[in-house]
Amino acid sequence: MNQQALKVVIAGLQQDTELLAELGKVLQQQYILMSLRQSEQLEQLNQQAHQLLAKLQHNATERQNAMQQMQLPLSEQGIETLLAMLPEKVRNASRQLFDKVQQHTQICQQLNRKNGELLAYQRGLMQKLLGLDDKTQYPQLQMSSR
Repeated sequence: MNQQALKVVIAGLQQDTELLAELGKVLQQQYILMSLRQSEQLEQLNQQAHQLLAKLQHNATERQNAMQQMQLPLSEQGIETLLAMLPEKVRNASRQLFDKVQQHTQICQQLNRKNGELLAYQRGLMQKLLGLDDKTQYPQLQMSSR
């Protein structure tokens, strides 16, 4: 087994656990700021979320490359095969790490869905208030010249 590739996979999972936990906090804060319509703080928070997602994407790419080096499929089955090849002590710790990444991922997906629902609700409310027929544009506003 390629020890360096194995280290990349394990280290990436460890970092992803931390990144996903932080992303969860960001998504929770995002919901609050969207509810309060605090656009400036929301913009800063969105940039933070974007940075976290970029790091997660980088780790995923590194993990895919490492899995390919070990000639394992890029899937949950590939991770299962990898875990089965590890000594028991390392396997158990790695299994817990993988499970933690999956749990954090599910939490982030739920929070993101909740944020999307809030955004859709706010958009629908604005459309009703402004009497929009075309759901993609704001109405033409009369500008008075004073």
